Amino acid sequence: MKVSDQKTAEGILFTDQYQLSMAQLYYRMGLHEKLVQFDYFFREYPDYGAHKAGYCINAGLEWLLDWMQDAHFRDEDIEYLRHQTGRLGARVFADDFLAWLRANGSFDAISMRAIPEGRVVHPNVPLTVVQGPLAMAQILETSLLNHLNYQTLIATKAARIRDVGRGQLLLEFGLRRGQGKGANAGARAALIGGADFTSNVGISYVLGYPPKGTHAHSMVQVFIALGASELDAFRAYADVYPDDCLLLVDTINTLASGVPNAIKVFEELRRQGHEPVGIRLDSGDLAYLSIQAAKMLDAAGFPQTSIVLSNDLDELAIWQILTQISEEAPRYGVDPDRLVGRLAYGVGTRLITSHGEPALGGVYKLVAVQNHGAWLPAIKISESPQKTPNPGHKHVWRVYDE
Repeated sequence: MKVSDQKTAEGILFTDQYQLSMAQLYYRMGLHEKLVQFDYFFREYPDYGAHKAGYCINAGLEWLLDWMQDAHFRDEDIEYLRHQTGRLGARVFADDFLAWLRANGSFDAISMRAIPEGRVVHPNVPLTVVQGPLAMAQILETSLLNHLNYQTLIATKAARIRDVGRGQLLLEFGLRRGQGKGANAGARAALIGGADFTSNVGISYVLGYPPKGTHAHSMVQVFIALGASELDAFRAYADVYPDDCLLLVDTINTLASGVPNAIKVFEELRRQGHEPVGIRLDSGDLAYLSIQAAKMLDAAGFPQTSIVLSNDLDELAIWQILTQISEEAPRYGVDPDRLVGRLAYGVGTRLITSHGEPALGGVYKLVAVQNHGAWLPAIKISESPQKTPNPGHKHVWRVYDE
């Protein structure tokens, strides 16, 4: 997308058409500057099918505020709206309304109260409370939901993965599988939720994190295609990155080739005064391969090297791996707790897409209107009781047990 088009698509017009239609109606009725309150909340925890969350992690607020500070109706936006026509060719937006938008179409008059990012949150509790003039508070709805719903969803998934992984190193690997540039927001949310690092270089730079990664199978493949070997590929990587050597060992055969070749390179590194970081397993029975790889590394004198697992991991897959390790490792003379303590997890697709629950049902509901200095509750009566919001001007309190 061209930069000029991006400014249009992601600026103040990053909203739904009906928000603008309602804003013009409010203007025509003289209601556009009436002070109102909207509450943002979600109704249900994410349900992944085979398992369900029991909490969410609030995220997305900072990027929403950044967007709000920059978003305003530019001349180009007003001209675009001026040329919109309805079903029979009549103009949709009148000149006086557009003039008002050009002069007042920013979020400067909006105030917000919100639960900080990174906090545990629960259904039907206002996470963000918006107060301000009706027209602009209405226009804000779509972007607010877009910014907060997705990041809260991904932060929640990351927190669950972190928890089931027993606090071991968690790497976010989802950039190639994310929905377009939304993967940047997803990586940020994953870091809020519990990921230690991300492979996403750009967002790591923006957020002040060092990006993390190893190498792909293609590195080994190109050596083999040119007549060299997996061992040659590993040696080349170790030569370039002697103090950050973590080798992907499943390109050919994990236990017959990859791990033995990695051990040879690790021994060479040690003789040169360097300590290897570890290996990565990206296919097969990850629990069994972790046990066998740990046994081989221990026997070779590398009991501290990390074993990074990847390949369609999520909280359920990691739980299954850890359960299998606890049951099977003792049979092979491997201490399961020590093995789990050297594991790390590279989680991509199932984190960045929130596999099993692709969207958080966050909503933005009008709950109060100020009239003559008094707040009047506004309520929606629905055929579905769960869609009836808690109306009125209110505050959120969290009470802790001692």
